[in-house]
Amino acid sequence: GNGPKPAPGPHVIVLDPGHGGPDSGARSAAGGLEKDFTLDWAVRLRALLESAGWKVFLTRTNDVQISLTDRVTFADAHRADLFLSLHFNGATEPQHSGIETYCITPTGMPSNLTRGYEDNAALAFPNNQFDAQNLQLGLNLHRALLAATGANDRGVRRARFLAVLRGQSRPAVLLEGGYLSNPDEAARIASTEHRQKLAEAVAKALQ
Repeated sequence: GNGPKPAPGPHVIVLDPGHGGPDSGARSAAGGLEKDFTLDWAVRLRALLESAGWKVFLTRTNDVQISLTDRVTFADAHRADLFLSLHFNGATEPQHSGIETYCITPTGMPSNLTRGYEDNAALAFPNNQFDAQNLQLGLNLHRALLAATGANDRGVRRARFLAVLRGQSRPAVLLEGGYLSNPDEAARIASTEHRQKLAEAVAKALQ
């Protein structure tokens, strides 16, 4: 027929609000917990993406603990085209601030960050099939978040220890939307306007 054609490209996305339940994630210097801020970010983003025609699934919609493996299985079960894990950072040094974006280290490359995890460049994980898409997705999202927030650019980073990304059979990225341990950034993240801004930046980068 001559009807409207569906937009090309991905249309099913799994949003993964980091942490949950007894695993509260980083504690905010301005009060509040990472697990609550990540869920709020995901819910805001879901509304924006659904209105743009995406099918959106959240790995959790309330305050429950979900294993990293189950988050991967969930994306498989929903045949997701994309997987996006949402987090906020915490550090012992309060001066650290800014946005970081993670994807799985491409096969044959060193990681930027190992956290004591053996970094064997010969290793290939299921998600390494999407090395090129991961980096492109990561760069687009990272650029959009920096533009929307004016936050410090802490880079698109490669890591092999992120189990929530390693096992994914689709492009997958983990976003760290700022440092809850930094008093200024924590105060911004505590505001609903700022979290809406983060959601809008991601939605725009995905269109």
